[in-house]
Amino acid sequence: MKFSKELKAGLITLLAIVGFVVLFQFMKGRSLFTTDNIFYAKYNNVEGLAQSSPVSINGLKVGQVDKIIPQTSKDGKIDFIVKITIDNNFEFSKNSTLEIFEPGLMSGKEMRVNLAYGGATAKDGDTLRGAFKLGTLGSLSSQVGPVKDQLQTVLYRVDSLMSSANQVVNAQNREEIRLLLANLNKTVAALQTTAGSINSLVGHNDPKLQKVLDDASLTMQSGKVTLDKYGTLAESIDTQKLNATIADLDTTVGKLNQVITGIDNGQGSLGKIMKDDQLYNNLNAASNNLNLLIEDLKANPKKYVNFSVFGKNSK
Repeated sequence: MKFSKELKAGLITLLAIVGFVVLFQFMKGRSLFTTDNIFYAKYNNVEGLAQSSPVSINGLKVGQVDKIIPQTSKDGKIDFIVKITIDNNFEFSKNSTLEIFEPGLMSGKEMRVNLAYGGATAKDGDTLRGAFKLGTLGSLSSQVGPVKDQLQTVLYRVDSLMSSANQVVNAQNREEIRLLLANLNKTVAALQTTAGSINSLVGHNDPKLQKVLDDASLTMQSGKVTLDKYGTLAESIDTQKLNATIADLDTTVGKLNQVITGIDNGQGSLGKIMKDDQLYNNLNAASNNLNLLIEDLKANPKKYVNFSVFGKNSK
């Protein structure tokens, strides 16, 4: 059986196309002889993730990114639906997440399945929860950003401070500072002159200065004599007699306190008078009656005293 040249050319072309498709799928990491499960995840930023990026579970490559489909909502927000294929030999919970991460400093973005345990098993076509982890550069950038803002604020304050300093140190202020320094130099010179005069005065033993020093010496000697007399007086005091006198005084005070306590408790005549109200009232009444009797005796003495010159009693 013979084939025409056209048929041979067609067969060759078809085989080339099939071979190209197989080679293309192989270059993309797909296998034409196995059936993979398809899963989806939604992101608002894929951070450089590309098609054919590997998908791993616990560090083992089990699939790849098949498509990244952009979606625009009515309010203009753009989201990305990432379609991945995973070998159907791997089963995991539907609560697991698909995370975009950067495995190294210079490597591209990849995806991995962060396994969760418990719950229903993920099925072909399920949408999993998306997650994203900052890479080394991204994490460093997020930490350097606030520092940069703070540094800019500090630099701005330093610039304002320098501007304020330039405004303070203008021509007029510089002249005032120059005059201040000149006056300070004059003050230092005056102090040097005064110090020289003092040195000269002390060196030549000026009579007035010598008199002041002599008076001060006499004053110190008088003070020393006074202190010596005070010390002698203190030594002459008989400490034992003074202590005995203080002890006697303490005993007297104790006895006086006992007497006062007894009076307060109603002991003795004075205590009874102070504490017995009836006795006090009787004494008070007797005193009043005695006063009345004395007044009546002064007013009517004949009533109480009878006397006669010739031996006859008068009524």
